[in-house]
Amino acid sequence: MFNDRDLSILGAGAVAAILCLMLPWTFAVKVAVAVGILVIAMALAFARMGADRLTLEQYLKRQIIFRFQPRKYSYFQREKAPARDVPVAVTQRQSGVRPSLGPLTLDFNEKGLYWLMTLWMIVISVYVLYWAHFLGGLDQAAFWIKHSFKFQ
Repeated sequence: MFNDRDLSILGAGAVAAILCLMLPWTFAVKVAVAVGILVIAMALAFARMGADRLTLEQYLKRQIIFRFQPRKYSYFQREKAPARDVPVAVTQRQSGVRPSLGPLTLDFNEKGLYWLMTLWMIVISVYVLYWAHFLGGLDQAAFWIKHSFKFQ
């Protein structure tokens, strides 16, 4: 379902998000930064670039190699130039293959991640509702919002 690269990027993002919760900031800022890091890590893990759907590092490697490799152009004519009195035949244009720069896509379909993300969001939603209704979560949230934003 996942390859090692995707799992390592997701794991590093999760560890970085946990470490963000230890910073000496207000709770709201800690949570916002942690969620931002998780979203960035997920986008990096599942990003596929170009028509070949390459990972970001493979795509950048190909682009850098293409930019720095020498071209095989010749500025000298291989055939004799036609005489000036003879009309020059119309030459056909060579259709050069342009590199496909498709949009950035996320690899959710191939990884089977839609059902996993849907299930995870349902679990989180049910827990938040349980916390808010039965465990006094609304009072706790009001306390944190009051102290985070300094309402008088």
